[in-house]
Parts: sequence; structure tokens; C-alpha cells
Amino acid sequence: MQMVGLNVLVYCGPGIGLNAYAYLIRTLRQFLGHRYAIIPVDPETLRKEPWESKAAMLVVPGGRDMPYAAAMNGEINKRIKEWVHRGGRYLGFCAGGYYGSGHCEFQPGTPLEVIGDRELAFFKGTCLGCAYPGYDYKSEDGARAAEAVVERDAFKLPAAFWKRDPTNVRIYYNGGGYFLTDEFLGKHPANDNALVLVRYASDVSDPRNRTKLVTGAPAVISCKAGRGVAVLSGLHPEYAWDFLAPSCYTQSHNKHLVALLRSHDAYRRRLLGAMLAHMKIDVDKDALVDNVSPDRSIRVPTRTPTFLVPARVSGVAAAATTMYALKNAASARGQNDADGVIDTVLHDAADDIHIISAISENGQRRVPRAYQDAVLLPSALDPASKHNLVGLEGAELVQDTTKDQSMLVLCTQDSLPGSSETPRFDMSLAIQYMREEKAHTAGAWLMYSDTTNSTQTFMEKNTRLQALLPNGTVNVATVQLAGRGRGRNAWISPVGCLQFTMLLRHPTMKQAPVVMMQYLMSVAIVEAVKAQPGYEGIPLRLKWPNDVYALHTPVGDSSDSSESTDPSYSKIGGILVGSSFKAGEFTLLFGCGINVANPLPTTSINKLIHEYNISHGTSLAEMSLEKVVALVTAKFEELYRKFLVSGFEPLLPLYYKNWLHTDQHVSLANQGFERAKVIGLCPTSGLLRVSSLINPGT
Repeated sequence: MQMVGLNVLVYCGPGIGLNAYAYLIRTLRQFLGHRYAIIPVDPETLRKEPWESKAAMLVVPGGRDMPYAAAMNGEINKRIKEWVHRGGRYLGFCAGGYYGSGHCEFQPGTPLEVIGDRELAFFKGTCLGCAYPGYDYKSEDGARAAEAVVERDAFKLPAAFWKRDPTNVRIYYNGGGYFLTDEFLGKHPANDNALVLVRYASDVSDPRNRTKLVTGAPAVISCKAGRGVAVLSGLHPEYAWDFLAPSCYTQSHNKHLVALLRSHDAYRRRLLGAMLAHMKIDVDKDALVDNVSPDRSIRVPTRTPTFLVPARVSGVAAAATTMYALKNAASARGQNDADGVIDTVLHDAADDIHIISAISENGQRRVPRAYQDAVLLPSALDPASKHNLVGLEGAELVQDTTKDQSMLVLCTQDSLPGSSETPRFDMSLAIQYMREEKAHTAGAWLMYSDTTNSTQTFMEKNTRLQALLPNGTVNVATVQLAGRGRGRNAWISPVGCLQFTMLLRHPTMKQAPVVMMQYLMSVAIVEAVKAQPGYEGIPLRLKWPNDVYALHTPVGDSSDSSESTDPSYSKIGGILVGSSFKAGEFTLLFGCGINVANPLPTTSINKLIHEYNISHGTSLAEMSLEKVVALVTAKFEELYRKFLVSGFEPLLPLYYKNWLHTDQHVSLANQGFERAKVIGLCPTSGLLRVSSLINPGT
């Protein structure tokens, strides 16, 4: 099966500019977060881990390119270069543009001089800088709203894409170079395969002789590299005006910088969108709109309150006991009393959790807006979440260790939030489905937040809260700002994807080994759908060890943008299980992501249902997030009860019915890459059982 690259890797190692990195992370999330996972990577990751197969693009931010070279010369650069030549994409801003060139010439004849060859050499020639005088590593004195001339014909985009944008656009600049392409130097024929996308206006001067003005200097170029592409930029189109403080710009050439960038912000965003589209990267159309709020540019979504309510639990006393324990644990007084709300805080390991009871009066918000903003808005303005870097110590990056501020709102059936506070998930409907789909433990309590960092991290890292939550609590979110996958992978969180973490306390039992729990959940996800009458043929499958795949078959009226019409397997869900052990009991956190209603980045359950209806002449109804979370938790409990009694072996036929690996041929790395055939799954360890193709029977 061919893997689709869905990770956008951002270099985060020695040499990065702290603001350049933080602003880049924010902007990439705004433009690409609907489809791609934005993942910081350090040199060790690039050196040791198999990142290439899942990467869509590698982005290198502004900073200093000499530390880049020191950290990545040799093996890392070789891997990057080979990956791009096989079809990868490299995007370098400022220092990342110098670094992607064959030769760097920075501030020649000055104390800041840096001159030397570079290994990546996507552009064979020289990147010469600075394009403008006055650069200072320690201040913004050299920054300016540079006038850039967009070569629209080079992008080959429909004229409608640009709307009525001017061809000359103001873009943030600070220290970047320009590219000495054959075309710019007047060489004919040009053989450096560099395509100029953007030029500087006529106010650039030659760093070798500042009295000499330069006209038409290439500011952004695109270079073919085998089957891949590298785009190198001396400008910073990833910088939005609202990232910047006007008080930092006091020089005659930049005192109006923020105002100029603000007036050209829509043009900047469309230019950046065009650069990404040129690289065949899918851009969120919402990032390219004109009607930006007059007070601020497009921002990263803000975190919202987490609502907690008894769902399947029965008994008023049990619910009241949990509510009381949580309120009692929030023993510290906060500083955000508002609208009659007394701010009480549980100081946990990762978060300061503000715990309140929902306002129960009809027609009112369950959380007063002023209180919500006072608690949650400051943390939402952090441009790069926990990847916000605050300083350097030698070559080591120092991370922000301040706690997140989160909010837990305790609700009853009579005080659930309405559509104004949870517009993308109906908690009342979810509880209705949960009670129709019978279960006792799984889904006993329901937590929901419209936007959070990660449902898994919130429950895993806040150990005091975790100990207080009832067994079977399910934490659902519509949008995760930092969703987690296996290893260093991130989970992409577009709207329409069901994302939840379920807490389960599992006793030590020989017949029910904890290692098999991930397989149990994967079967539950697939069977939750396929066990519904009429849905037996929906093509969901299991990929070892813990992924859910779908056989996607484009049909005549499908909106699939892929050129292929052949059936293909696409990942549609994944499972991440975290565990801890204490006093003979495992505490398990099942982190699940299931594409229910989102057609991107791969396909979804509802798209499969649509395709199935067309090809089979049926009229099966699509599924809602509320319905699927009820079905999955109920099916999990059904299978879990059998597992506790008899182990996983009686469930193997159900697992095999859905998995992809029957008779699959594999290579055994620990056996000299001997070829073997998959024959099954060990019901106690979860490892694949194989039979040698060279020595049958072994």
C-alpha cells in the first residue's frame, strides 16, 4: 500500500530564529492544519528516524545557516537531498533559503561575513545577501516591509486565484538574500533550472558594493530536483502583521512596517498560498479569504472549556460523589472571578484546571464569556503552543515550561451546553445514543471540548485529575491543536474527525493480557460500524498493529481530487494506548481518531457509505460523530467483557475477518531479511505469526 505524505516537518534545531520558528508554526497550522500534521523535527530525528515515507514537505525557518550546516552536514543533508529527488518538497525561508543554495555569501566584507558552499544545493548558484543594508542579529533595525513583485505567470494559477491583488506586494523582510540565477545574470541559455516566482523591487543594493542598486533581483525561486521541488525565499511571507510589535520598528525605513504589512495582508496570504500550491501542497481556502477581522489576522483556534457530564452512569449518588470530589480537589482560589463565578483551580502536573459548575438557568451560557476569556484566551495567544521557544543556551533550545490554563465545567442533564457553546457536537444527542447503545463502564461519563490541545495529553499528564475521573470516562474534542499519533507522529484533526480518549482501569489478569487491548479497540471501531444492519459491506479493514484502513473506490460523482480511479487503501483511523501501573492495576488511555465525516486528508466513513450506496443501489444513512462514539464504546465493552473471561483467542476470527494481512509476504529484518508469509496473530503478545517461504513449516 502506498503511504500518503501527511506530515509537514519543521526544522527545530541549532540556528533557528526563535520568532521565525514560532511564527512559522502558527502560519503553517493556519494554512495546512486542515490536512497536514505540523511536526517540529530536530537533527536527531532527521538522522535516526524513518521520516521520509510520511513527510509531505520539510520547512527550514529563518535563523543562522552556519549552525544549520554544523548540525546537518553529511548524513542528514544526504537523506534530505535524496528524499527531495525522489519527490519530496523543501521550503526554505531566509536562512533556509541560503541553506538550500549551492553557495552562501552573506554580508561580504563586514564583521558578519559568512561565505561558503552548502551541501543541499537545490539551487546550484549563489544566494547573496543581505538584499538591504542595516541587518542586526540583535534587533529589528534591518527589518522592513519590502516591496516584492509577483511573477504570476510563473505560478500557472487561474487568474481568479489572485482576485484583484496588485502585482507589487509588501512582505516582511529581515536579512534575506537574493538568488544569482542564470536568467538574472544574463546567461543564455540558462541551465540552473531555477524559476523566479517573486522579485525584489528596484530598491535592493549589492552587498559587495552598497552604492550599486540592483533591479529585478530574484527574491523567491523554485528549483526542480529530480521528481521533487525546492522553493527558496529571501522574504518572510509567513510573517503576519499581527505577529509584530510596532514599538520595535523605529528606523526611518521601517517605522510604518506594521501598517504596511496590515494593508497588504490578504495579498501576502494569497502569495504564500500560491507558493504552497506551486509545490502541490493543499492549502486551506479559509486562509486565503479577504474578509479578515479588522482587529487581527487569522489566528490559531482558541481553546474552549471542557464539559463533563454523566452519560451512561446510573444513580444520583454516584454522580454527586464524583462532582463533589472534583470540586473539592480544586482547592486553590484563582484570580478570574467574573459574573458571579468563583474561580477555583486544581493545580495539576501539566495544567492549572479551573473547575466550575455549569450555570443552570435557562437561556444562559453555561460559562460566562468574560470568565472563559479571562482563563483561556491568554494561553490561546501562545503562537506555537508547547513548541514556543524562549531562549538559547549554546546550541540547546530552551522550551517554555509555563502551565496551560484549562477549564472543566461540571454539568448535569439539565445544564448541558447549547449550540452557541458547542456548535459542532451535540452532547444531549450523544448521551441519548449512549443510553440506546447499552454499556455500563465504557462511556459512563462524557467529556467534550470544541477545541483543545490533545484529549490524550490532557488526561495523561494531569495525574490528579486522572485519578478522580470515573472508570470509562470518554474525552471527545472536535479540534485538537496538538493531536498525537504513534512515536513522534501527530494526528491531523480536521473537523468531522471523531477524536476521543477513553480511560479504562484494567486489572492484572493472565488470561487478559494488557498488550492485547489495542487490538480489542481496533476491532471495536470496525465492528461498531459493520455490525449495524445493512452496513456489513462497508470496506473497513485493520492494519497491524493499530490502524484502521478503508478500501476507497472513487465513483462517478465523487468529489475526490485524486486523478486515480483505481481502488486504494487509505488510513481512516488510528489508536494510541498509554498506560501506567499501580497497585496491581493498569490505567489505560485509549486515544482514538476516526475519520467519520471529513473527506480529507484521506477518506471517511461517510464517504465510504456514499460510495457504497452508489455502487450497490442502497440508501444507507450517514453517521454522526455522536452516533459513532456511542457505537464504538458500546462495542468495545461487549468485546472487553468476553476478553476478560476468555482472552483474545476467541476473538481472533473476528480480527482476521477484518485485517489486511492474510498471506501477506514480508521480509524479516532480524533474520537477514528472509522472506516469510503472515499466517496469523499471537493472541497473548500481539506479534505477527509468520511462516518461512524458504523453509516451509518454520
